[in-house]
Amino acid sequence: MNLLRRLYVVFLLLALLSIPLALYASFIYAPNEQFMGAVQRIFYFHVGAAVASYVCFAILFIGSIVYLATNSVLADVFAEAAGEVAFLLCTVVLVSGMIWGKAVWGVWFNTEPRLLSFLLLWFLTLGYVLLRSFASGIHVSRHSAVLGIVACVSVPLMIFSIKLLPAVKQLHPEVIEKGGLASEMKVALVSAIIAMLLVQGTLVLLRARIGLLQREMENTN
Repeated sequence: MNLLRRLYVVFLLLALLSIPLALYASFIYAPNEQFMGAVQRIFYFHVGAAVASYVCFAILFIGSIVYLATNSVLADVFAEAAGEVAFLLCTVVLVSGMIWGKAVWGVWFNTEPRLLSFLLLWFLTLGYVLLRSFASGIHVSRHSAVLGIVACVSVPLMIFSIKLLPAVKQLHPEVIEKGGLASEMKVALVSAIIAMLLVQGTLVLLRARIGLLQREMENTN
C-alpha cells in the first residue's frame, strides 16, 4: 500500500504539471489546421485518450491473465481499476470523436470499420464495468477476467480496421500514419499524449488503492 501511495503521489504531481503544458501546446502553441480550423485541436486529446486507453487495456489483459493463473488479489484489483479507467477513456474518445466528426464532416457517427469496431469495444468495456459493479458471487472476478480478455483481444482489430476499406470510403483520417502534422502540431500531440498517460496512471493507481482497501474491509468483516 505504501508503494502504491507513493506511485500515486508521483503520478498525480506529474499529471498536474503536464496538463497545463499540454493545454498550452494544444490551444496556443500549435497553429490552426488549414482546412478544419480550430476544431481540429480536439484531435490532440482525442488521440491522447485513445493511447491512454490502450495502456489500460494492456494492464487489464495482463491482470486478467495473471489472476486466472494465480488467483492474485493484486492482479484482480489492477485489472478492475484498468477496466474502469479504460471505459472512462473510451467514452472520452467516443464523445470527442463525435464532436469532431459533426463539426468537420457533418455527421455524428459514420458506419465505417474503425468507428463500428471502437463502438463494439466501448460496449464490451461497459459490460465489464457493469459486471464488476452489479454481479455477485465467488466467480465474479473470473467471469470479469474472461470478459476483460475478450475486450482486450478486440483492440488490435479496432486499431487495424482502418485498413479494411479504401480511404475514399471512410471519414476516419490516417494523419499520424501518413506523417501529415506540422512540427508544432507534433509537439502538441506528444504533450497531450503524455498528459493523458499520466492522468490515466493516476486514476488507475487511485482506483487500485481503493480496491485494495475494499478487499481488506471485506476480509475483516
